[in-house]
Amino acid sequence: MKLPKLESLIVFSNTHIKFLAFGTLLLILGAYLSPYFHGYSTEVTWVPNRVTTVPSKLAGDPPVLAYWIYGSSGDGERILRLLKATYHPRNQYLLLLDASSSSKERSDLAVSVQLDPLFSAFDNVNVVGRSYGVNQMGGSGLAALLHASALLLKINTNWDWFITLGPSDYPLMTQDDILHAFTFLPKDLNFVHFANTSVSDMNERVKRVVVDPNVYERKNSPIFYAKETRNAPNTFKILAGSPWVILSRSFIEYCVEGWDNFPRKLLMYMSNVESPLELYFQTVICNSPGFQNMTIDNDLRYVMSKNDTLNKMGETAIVARLFKKEDDDGLMQEIDTNILKRCANGVVRGKWCFDQKSNVTRNEDLMKMEERVDWRLVDINSVEASPRGVKLGQTLSRLASEGIMRLNMCPSSI
Repeated sequence: MKLPKLESLIVFSNTHIKFLAFGTLLLILGAYLSPYFHGYSTEVTWVPNRVTTVPSKLAGDPPVLAYWIYGSSGDGERILRLLKATYHPRNQYLLLLDASSSSKERSDLAVSVQLDPLFSAFDNVNVVGRSYGVNQMGGSGLAALLHASALLLKINTNWDWFITLGPSDYPLMTQDDILHAFTFLPKDLNFVHFANTSVSDMNERVKRVVVDPNVYERKNSPIFYAKETRNAPNTFKILAGSPWVILSRSFIEYCVEGWDNFPRKLLMYMSNVESPLELYFQTVICNSPGFQNMTIDNDLRYVMSKNDTLNKMGETAIVARLFKKEDDDGLMQEIDTNILKRCANGVVRGKWCFDQKSNVTRNEDLMKMEERVDWRLVDINSVEASPRGVKLGQTLSRLASEGIMRLNMCPSSI
């Protein structure tokens, strides 16, 4: 099928504007039609001690998490650090540097992953090779997230939850603690925070038409606002909240595979709304009866403020956000030392590598050591939670029992 030029899908006139925002849909469709990952000639094709077994998914086994870690120009090192701080061989990881980065930056990121003996052994880290423009204030930010989730479904369908991380994020708990806490939760549970927004404020927000050139151009561009407005929808409720979400695989499949028309119709509408990441998932959930009562109003994030310390961060938060680059050697290092127990350039210890001595202080020593380890001998199906992980599991289980059974989970004021 020959696709029309994306530029032709936005039609302007003096009296009205018609927006046929198929660019986001085409981007997501590309996840199934073209190889966006493993696009480098330096890809490792054979690795000694490559692990060929898949994580066990029997009753009582830990879940599998799918992480999308993204950034812009200059964020390559922070993405690698975040990968190592959240790494566990059970999980799946997809890394993206958007179009503001150079091809060399993206290639360097891919090569760093491919040459790491640990990542290569478990083959669970992928890097998006061909990038695209992303603006978190426009439809391209939502399209990039859905595209990433579609890619992760294509890579592996064995995961249970989808988690997004940006360069200003950093974990507050080890993967053993997080996996332990999620082990006892229903696999269809979603963590999505809702904001209290009035009807009038929401209507004014969605009436304003936003154009995001990143949807149809392969470069980073600012959004702009049209002079004309449009009517607010009257056939469904629009809800708002945090753009940071933890979504079940079943809900992701519902959004990207298109067996119901509503997520697709809403995606087209949200392509011309400011900050659709703050609206899309809340709206899909609350207009889809099958997911309304499988949602907890909590994104499990702690938003940092000036002069924050570790003692102030919430007990239910698994990730803190809004770290600045100057925090890399400050508070982030404190988290590495006191919470994650992560040595420089190493991954975070878990029960799977407790006897493998996988953390050393120098990167060259780490690589030499990991080349000698037979990763086929480690047990990736067991985790050992700290008291923090045990407490998180109890808290999340309580939230699930109290939160998902309410028939009026979704706000009714809009």
